[in-house]
Amino acid sequence: MVKAKHIKLILLIFAGVHLFNCAGTNYKKMSIEDPRSLLAIQDSLILENKNNQNIMDALMTANNNMGKNYLIKGELSLAIDHFKKAISLNSENKFSKYSLLIAEGRVLIKRGNKNGMWDAIEKFSKASSFFPDKGEPFYWMAISYTKLGDTEFDLILESYEKSLSLELSENIKSEVEKKYEKAKKRKQKLDSFWK
Repeated sequence: MVKAKHIKLILLIFAGVHLFNCAGTNYKKMSIEDPRSLLAIQDSLILENKNNQNIMDALMTANNNMGKNYLIKGELSLAIDHFKKAISLNSENKFSKYSLLIAEGRVLIKRGNKNGMWDAIEKFSKASSFFPDKGEPFYWMAISYTKLGDTEFDLILESYEKSLSLELSENIKSEVEKKYEKAKKRKQKLDSFWK
C-alpha cells in the first residue's frame, strides 16, 4: 500500500514536470511558427508567468521574429516596437539590440537630414559590434554616406567593400553589388572630369 502511494506520487510529479515542459516547448514552437498568436496573449503570459524564463524567452523570440518581419517589409516603427519589447524581456539578447539599431538607423536615413545621417552611421557602427561578421551595417553606412553627399566616394566605396567582404543575405548582396558598381562608375566619371 505504501509502495503504491509512493509510485503514484512519483508518477504525479513526473506528469506535472512533463506537462510543464510541454507548455514551455509549445510556446517556444509558437514563437517561431506563429509569433503573432503568441504575442496576442503576451500580456497575460507575462502577468501570470513573470518568473518563467522559458516563457519569457519564447516571448522575446516572438517579438524578434515579428520585428524581423516588419524590418524586411520596411515597417520600421513596428519593427522598433517589437525589438524594444524583446529587449525589455531579455536585455542581454544581441539580436534584439543589433536589430533595433539597424531599424533606428534606417528611420534616420528615411528622415534624410544631415545630422540624422551621422547619427544613423553611429547606430550602424554600434550594430556591427554585436555581429562583426555581418555586412548589413556597412551597407547601411554606405547608403548614409551617399545621402550625405554622393561625392564622399572613399567612405562610400569603403563601406560597400567592407559589406561585401562580410556575410550578407542574397537579396541584400545583389543590391550592394549593384550600388557598389554604380558608385564606382560615378567616381570614375567624376575623376575623369577633373583630369
